[in-house]
Amino acid sequence: MKRVSDIAILFIGALLLLYTSCASGPDTGKGPAAEPPPEWVLNPPESDDQYMYFTGSGTSSAGSLAEAEQAARGAVLDEIMRYLGVRITSETTATARASLDDFQADMVQQLTSRSSGRVTGLEIAERWQVEQAGGLTLYLLARYNKTDLMKEKRRLEEVFQEKIEAVSGPEREAQELESRGQLYQAAIRYLDAASAAFKSDLENAEIKFERNINQASEAIRRIGLVKLNDNLSTYLGQEFEEPFRAKVVNGSTADDPGVEGVAVRVVYKEMRQSGRAAVRTALVKTDAEGVASFQSPAPNFVGKEKITMSLDVSDTLESLLDVPDELYSQVEGFEQLVLSKKVTFSLESLSMASRISTGVAVFDLDASGNPIALTETSAGLLEKLGQAGFQVNSLPVAVTNVAGRSSAQVLQFLNNNFGAQVERAIFGTAKISDHSQDKDTVIIQVTGTVTVVELSSGKTLLTVNKSKRAQGTNASAALSTAFKKLGEDFGKAIINQLQ
Repeated sequence: MKRVSDIAILFIGALLLLYTSCASGPDTGKGPAAEPPPEWVLNPPESDDQYMYFTGSGTSSAGSLAEAEQAARGAVLDEIMRYLGVRITSETTATARASLDDFQADMVQQLTSRSSGRVTGLEIAERWQVEQAGGLTLYLLARYNKTDLMKEKRRLEEVFQEKIEAVSGPEREAQELESRGQLYQAAIRYLDAASAAFKSDLENAEIKFERNINQASEAIRRIGLVKLNDNLSTYLGQEFEEPFRAKVVNGSTADDPGVEGVAVRVVYKEMRQSGRAAVRTALVKTDAEGVASFQSPAPNFVGKEKITMSLDVSDTLESLLDVPDELYSQVEGFEQLVLSKKVTFSLESLSMASRISTGVAVFDLDASGNPIALTETSAGLLEKLGQAGFQVNSLPVAVTNVAGRSSAQVLQFLNNNFGAQVERAIFGTAKISDHSQDKDTVIIQVTGTVTVVELSSGKTLLTVNKSKRAQGTNASAALSTAFKKLGEDFGKAIINQLQ
């Protein structure tokens, strides 16, 4: 490390003044004649196998050794920091700044023989001072163990780069992915960079956040979803002959290049045993051609429904949920953009039972089990089955042939009298189970059971128990509504469960 410092030049000037003074005047008795400086003052030593060397000097015009020493230590410290090469910039995090400040404070203690306990391998090797007319100048030679110095250098470099790289690394990778047409993956990495930015203490964190979320939005904006099939149908309990398929493309048509490895969220419905629809989701990924395929479960309902496929970035977006309020609108804007990237498929589930001729013999009873004039349960049942395309009709059966009889007796009667007309029969009763009044409102509850049988084999295919409550301004209206709704519920259950 061969170098001639500015300190040496100043020192030479000071010596000349001192020597001139000594040569032209008598000894004043204020001190011995000046000694020549050590070699290291004029020519700082190069590094050797064990140490790196650093010099510094400080002057006190008042002749204060403490003041000169403080200045000399600062000069040595500056030399060490220049060698380490770390510097504060607009990119420097508060963490890195604090780490550097702590390190410098520890080095100051070490250079004053008040060891911090953390800085090792650094020490003052030699000191030399000279008094002159302008005051006192102190020269320090410090040496730093090379192994310890290199360790500190690496540590500081890592601290200074750690959080900066957490943002710039993903952003750089995203740009490379985008250049290769991997728009979805690029968007994910831009979001990673945005997340790292708002979590960091970078001075320009908001600028980096906004830049990366905008770049993620632009990548998503260039992605399109295209349906490759639609309007699939099957029968209740049977799988579709082919999966629902969509292509994720760099563009807007099926002929555009596909994007591989895209997470696609599928939303579909299943019917619960209660008869209510439950929303289900599944995740699929696009193949090498950019195609997402979803083999829908065999439908457990009859009717028309929808299946939706959309881009999914939910895992990455979770990391942005805690953004400050002033940044959240940008996250919401990105979410809305992603939600717009979807396709909807139409499907239909048919009932094999709808092809089979079916007769209905269902009767309404009062609370005591006696027949009443209403036929609302049967009407609601027939209406619902007819809407689903069932081949169904009402059987001319007397209530006494069903009410109060065992299932075996009813089945035998229906088979003997209608076996040649229909293949299946639905029979049962519904009766009043509760009655109350709240001021001018009458509330009635009805309960019933219907059974579906195959006449030729005598096999029971399905038994349904239901209860329904309705209200009206009078008993007749409430009763009629309750029985009708009960019949409709029977119909829904039969449609979705009978195969």
